Amino acid sequence: MAKKAIIKKNQKLDYSLAAAVSDRVSIQDVRLISFNCYQAPEPMPGPKSLEIDVEVHVDTDKKNGLILVFPVFKLHGFQMESDMKDPALTIEAQLLLVYKAETLAGLKQENFKVFGDTNGVYNAWPYWREFVQNTIARMGLPPLTIPVFRLVKPKEISTKKRKKAKKKVTRN
Repeated sequence: MAKKAIIKKNQKLDYSLAAAVSDRVSIQDVRLISFNCYQAPEPMPGPKSLEIDVEVHVDTDKKNGLILVFPVFKLHGFQMESDMKDPALTIEAQLLLVYKAETLAGLKQENFKVFGDTNGVYNAWPYWREFVQNTIARMGLPPLTIPVFRLVKPKEISTKKRKKAKKKVTRN
């Protein structure tokens, strides 16, 4: 089974806005606050395509110096050679990351948004990866390793190289 993973996050970020926040904070808590999973009842033979998407919401409690980051991760699995528009596999999880700072003075909402989109997602990514790996196993599917999180878009790989790099996974 060949898999192609696509991570959708197409926005330009000013990392200096996030740096102004990250210099002041420490992470206090990470929690799974909601999740959902689905797999089609019929097996998915042949090559698969995976899409991973993340949306982030950020709240602040300036009085208590808290930044609350709510990333919602979504994984959708599609059969590559199929007319199906609905995914045959869906795994979604919303996490809460709580950051504490001595002061949030001088920071704007834009700082917190970029911080959530970068540091928040980066800090939550290992939890998301572990959640997907365990959920896939509990769903009786072959092992799946989510790629590492990258802040910069990797260089495009030519089609010929991509075909050689496809990983074949067989189901017992």
